[in-house]
Amino acid sequence: MDPSSLFRNALEMEVDAFRVLSGERDSPSLFPVRHPRSAPREGLIGLASTLSTLQKNLDSFEATLSPVSTLVHGFRGTGKTSMVLEAWRETNRKHAHKKIPRCRLIQVDREGIPYLLPLIDVFSDRREYFLLFFDDLYFPAEDPHFHQFRAFLDGGIAMLPENTGLVVTSNHRHLVSESFSRREDALNPGEARDDSLALWDRFGLSLSMTEPSLETYLEIVIAKCIDRNILPAGTRRPEIRIDETPGRAPLSAPSRSLEGIVERARRFALLRASRSGRTAQWFVDLLERGILDIQEKEDA
Repeated sequence: MDPSSLFRNALEMEVDAFRVLSGERDSPSLFPVRHPRSAPREGLIGLASTLSTLQKNLDSFEATLSPVSTLVHGFRGTGKTSMVLEAWRETNRKHAHKKIPRCRLIQVDREGIPYLLPLIDVFSDRREYFLLFFDDLYFPAEDPHFHQFRAFLDGGIAMLPENTGLVVTSNHRHLVSESFSRREDALNPGEARDDSLALWDRFGLSLSMTEPSLETYLEIVIAKCIDRNILPAGTRRPEIRIDETPGRAPLSAPSRSLEGIVERARRFALLRASRSGRTAQWFVDLLERGILDIQEKEDA
């Protein structure tokens, strides 16, 4: 069956989020995501400036302008996906308030790239807005989808409709593997450099996400502990000395006290070699379940 017909039929459902599913033998489909992942506020701590820029771009829909294609890249676990979801939800809150057609989120994986053209062809015939979302996009060496996506971004005869935006998140700025972007067998050395920049420079807006500072990481931990009722509302992060490292010194404060949580959160980040929001999430999950207490007894 023609992919366009399948996409049109799916979009008649009263669902705001879809995921493109594709297989080697099956026809592509739009799978309705009835319960999109939430983006808790504490997971957005430290992202205000970047989120504001992304939101301003999506606000272009209100001025009947298409958002600029956006790449959000940077350190793993820093909230790239959560930020996109929050900006999308805020866009729909604004649209509902101003009686503007809703924005529907369409997540596409690398394997769905061959179906982008029939997909945007369907979008162009509809009144509502669409946000194409590639999450954690990365092209391994010699990926056949690489050139298709590059042409789709800028270089083919098709273009994104005015009612469609595009956001890509990735841990890699150039979206391609080292072996792909620096091929030793390139006839022209410049071609290898062109490959490494071929996708990045086709985005009008590039937002970089860096690893949170220790202070921001601890603020995320404390906010999540408040949300789980581990700490009382209004708890503030204590002053800390950044030059002090937790190391393997004995833990002195109770695990559920503010001092104990800060002490253990710093040690956990050191062991995971990461101060990201994702690390904070795992720490609070383990703390809430008492698993950290068990590990401490085993290490004693």
